[in-house]
Amino acid sequence: MEIYDMHCHLNEFQENELEEIFKSNIKVVAVSEDIKSLNKIIELSYSYPKNVIPCGGFHPWMIKEGKTEEVKIILKIIEKNGLKCIGEVGIDKRFLSEDTYKMQEEIFLLFVNLAKELNAMINIHSPNAWNEVLNILKNKEVKKAMFHWYTGPLTLIDQIIREDYVISLNAALMIQKKYQKIIENTPLSSVVLESDGPYNYHGVRLSPLMLYKFIDFISGIKKVERNTIISTTSKNAMKLLSLSF
Repeated sequence: MEIYDMHCHLNEFQENELEEIFKSNIKVVAVSEDIKSLNKIIELSYSYPKNVIPCGGFHPWMIKEGKTEEVKIILKIIEKNGLKCIGEVGIDKRFLSEDTYKMQEEIFLLFVNLAKELNAMINIHSPNAWNEVLNILKNKEVKKAMFHWYTGPLTLIDQIIREDYVISLNAALMIQKKYQKIIENTPLSSVVLESDGPYNYHGVRLSPLMLYKFIDFISGIKKVERNTIISTTSKNAMKLLSLSF
């Protein structure tokens, strides 16, 4: 069965790297952060229709880049293309200053409303805003949401699962020892996998190709066969993306 990388900045990889990734039986949800990356990702989805699932969004960090005028155009591109995934979007209270919080929430709500309209999943960036984001999703009665690279409180996991939302485990957890209890405390039925490549984390350049090693790592922690991890997380991904099994 194919492996799903549910959060990757595929537009930042070189052509030879893409070929290697796709030869490895990996489907990639390619997130975007602005107009330029979204257009490139849509282009990649046409070039590699069996391997690339485009995800349209506006990264909160783009606020400090002065790109907020792009939001309306991105919303239109998502709607025009009927994308099944919206992201990378969210609220960041770890890396962004307090004076951006109000604008972050306003922009996030625009994408939440569009996700509901299109019945699309939301691929969410929410460092130190896990509770706030969860409350917004609940209040808006969002059906399909994924918490990207979850490193939030263990106590919040049950609440996320109760809403039928999904925790995305990042391959960097292999070296993020203080967060490895998230793997132990999240049932496979609520887990998907991601790389967030090609982000450089503590000298490690993340890539979809790391997911095979990460699956073995999860297998060792949860004492579950690797094939079970692959099949369960892939089915969870397909459900989020409204793909048939």
